[in-house]
Amino acid sequence: MTLTSDDIQIENPDFYFEDRQEFYGRLHAERPVFYYKPLDLFVLSKHEDIREAARTPETFSSSRGLHLHQLRLEPEEAEAYATLYGPGEQFAYADPPRHGQLRGVASRSFAPRALAYMREHVQGQADALVDAIVPDKPFDFVEAIAASLPIKIAEHFIGLPSGHDDEIRGWSDALESLKLIHGADNIRAAVRQFQEMNDFFRAQFEVKRAQPGEDLISTLLAAQLDGEPLPESTLLIYCSLFLAGGSDTTRSLLAGMALALADHPDQLELLRDDPKLLDGAIEESLRWTTPARGFLRTAMHDTEVRGVTIKEGQRVYLLFDAGNRDPEVFENPWSYDIRRPNAGAHLSFGYGPHLCIAAHLARLETRLFFQSLLSRFSSITRAGEPREIRQLLRNGWHELPLTFH
Repeated sequence: MTLTSDDIQIENPDFYFEDRQEFYGRLHAERPVFYYKPLDLFVLSKHEDIREAARTPETFSSSRGLHLHQLRLEPEEAEAYATLYGPGEQFAYADPPRHGQLRGVASRSFAPRALAYMREHVQGQADALVDAIVPDKPFDFVEAIAASLPIKIAEHFIGLPSGHDDEIRGWSDALESLKLIHGADNIRAAVRQFQEMNDFFRAQFEVKRAQPGEDLISTLLAAQLDGEPLPESTLLIYCSLFLAGGSDTTRSLLAGMALALADHPDQLELLRDDPKLLDGAIEESLRWTTPARGFLRTAMHDTEVRGVTIKEGQRVYLLFDAGNRDPEVFENPWSYDIRRPNAGAHLSFGYGPHLCIAAHLARLETRLFFQSLLSRFSSITRAGEPREIRQLLRNGWHELPLTFH
């Protein structure tokens, strides 16, 4: 039977949990360039096609929206979202050469020296969280670890004062859930709640102007764009982008890896027997989890993918989640194998100009946490059923009950 938009329900979060193995397989085999009629877009599911689209912004642009929900917004709703920061710019929605200029102002914070500055802090925070784990006692891994560690690291990285974990986590979660709100009045009401967050950032701008450090805010305050200091609206965008985006990705990675090791004790045993496999385990966990499910691009001119014509202005949905299960690239793609030789070919941090700027920091957090964990515990078991985050943008968990032994 021919695949239809009723089968490939990309706007239904439940689709990605109930049917994806069957339908990703059918997309790969039958319709690698699938036309989704309700949104007049094409879904790209093959690893090769996704990489090609991601690396060619002159053909497939990021500047006209990245998320599926944006295609359902009424003009008044889009205007309401825009009031969160004002007229600032961010590199996620820019194409070269502007993308490189915007990304460049933050790049010093991700240089080797900057990550070396972060390493001691990450290690200390990871060790403290592992110290707090009670052996043989069930606990919620998301609440205690996966949601906590990235926030603590984001605070330090951005240049925010310690002791505000609950507030900052609340803002991070709210920024993520903002994408789920509909109705211009509801969106405006939600945006007003972020005034406190923006005021918090503004106060830190003043602190860092007086006492600059190695953090992101200090880097941004010292940077210039078009020969001028960054406007406040752009500063606010960068801070919230790294707060929400970095925290959510690492949260999903930490939880996904812990769950995968709990469900595959043979892989955990391999890792304990040979700690050198840890980097490969992180890459396989990134492939396995795929924190960001997919992003949109817009065709800048008429083009073809696998003989299918895509008209100028039509969207393509780069379904990273399916690309990471492409059997032509990953042998037995639905198996979790920390010795997979090409696990690092995953698309979980994107590809091309928009490769995640914070990828190395996410890997560092995960590596140091699991090094500390595996030095003290020998096994991980489920202590209940996980509760997934069921939304369009990302894979992750609200709750993950585990026990460490």
